[in-house]
Amino acid sequence: MALLRHLKGYPGHPSHPPLTDVAIGAYTIAVALVVLGALGPEEPAMAHGALLAISAGLLLAPPTILTGLLDWRDLPPRTPKRRLANLRLGIMLAATAVFALSWFPARAGYQDGRVHAAALILALAGEALLLAGGYLGGTLVHVHGHRVLSQPQAPVGEALLPGRLDPRPQAVESAPIGSRQPQRPGKNLEEATATVEDASVEGLAGEPRRMATP
Repeated sequence: MALLRHLKGYPGHPSHPPLTDVAIGAYTIAVALVVLGALGPEEPAMAHGALLAISAGLLLAPPTILTGLLDWRDLPPRTPKRRLANLRLGIMLAATAVFALSWFPARAGYQDGRVHAAALILALAGEALLLAGGYLGGTLVHVHGHRVLSQPQAPVGEALLPGRLDPRPQAVESAPIGSRQPQRPGKNLEEATATVEDASVEGLAGEPRRMATP
């Protein structure tokens, strides 16, 4: 279990997001190279680079999926963020499967120095799935606050080091302590007394004068 905790990372510093960033970046580079190669310029070089980029993304897939499943397992069942995570999990697994399929026509293109239509179609489909999964992942973090620490007053040095901060959220202060004006003892009581006296004077001034009777 300790190994799984280390694989997951720490609150505020989970392992899954940086792995997804690198994997998505590799896939996106592959898509860009496939599209450029299909358009004509330097097609052999683009086909070679696309296969290498797809291979890098697929090599990162196992640790990315493992850390994502560890995060998913901790979500409370039958909650909105668990349902959202279920949808995202399915989309990202589908994207990985599509890029795995695209590896075969990309390998053929690597060998003959051209971009095959199947590689182009599968790469574009995989990228569309990645965009959808990335959007859902951003919602899971920025809306539902999954594995996010709410500690805006944490020092920069401690915030950058995994495991240094208390996972309990901090209370957010409305203003810095140095900007608050100290109050003199008894000031509030004096203000309340002055307010009552002013109200009494105004009330007497507004009463009609009574005529004296003999």
